Amino acid sequence: MVQNTKIWIDKWKTFEGRATRPEFWWGYLGICLLTLVISIIPCILFGCAIGFEDSTILWILAVLSGIVYLPATIFLLVATIAAEVRRLRDAGFPWWVIFVSCIPSVGTVALIVFLCLPTAEEPVIKVGNNDAPKAEPAPAPVVDVTPEEAPIVEEAPVVEAEPVVEEAPVIEEAPMAEEAPVATTWKCPNCGSESEGKFCGSCGTAKPE
Repeated sequence: MVQNTKIWIDKWKTFEGRATRPEFWWGYLGICLLTLVISIIPCILFGCAIGFEDSTILWILAVLSGIVYLPATIFLLVATIAAEVRRLRDAGFPWWVIFVSCIPSVGTVALIVFLCLPTAEEPVIKVGNNDAPKAEPAPAPVVDVTPEEAPIVEEAPVVEAEPVVEEAPVIEEAPMAEEAPVATTWKCPNCGSESEGKFCGSCGTAKPE
């Protein structure tokens, strides 16, 4: 009960999520006892302050307890509404079903019945967001394969790449120089000197044919 009451207090403003049936009702019992204690303390202090004549300290304590009582009551009220919303969602109902308690005569009884229902795997009312769990896909079957049964995968043959032969650059041949004509000499029949060309260089005699 203490643990569930602590969950109520920790989630006092949490309207999301779910609350199981044991968590809700044990926490509800703890909250009721806590509310009873908070309500009795101011009454006792005010009664003692009225019964004693010189009771200034009692009056101060009574007033302080009355001041603390109001926010504590609001806190526990919000925590109770949040827990009811989580419990309704866990039972398969959307959050707005909590307003069924506003129906005269039967509303409160209907809400108590809804809060007593077990956890629902599928939504009971498919209107609004009730955060119902979705069916998870079944896991694929795991097939154990022994080393003997495992297929042998042949390795692909390694293809050796052909070496790339770079072509030698083509060297253009230099043009050959034309051979100069070989000069022929002849002997002059007149003076006997050797000359080139068509005339003798000494006497001017023409080259014989």
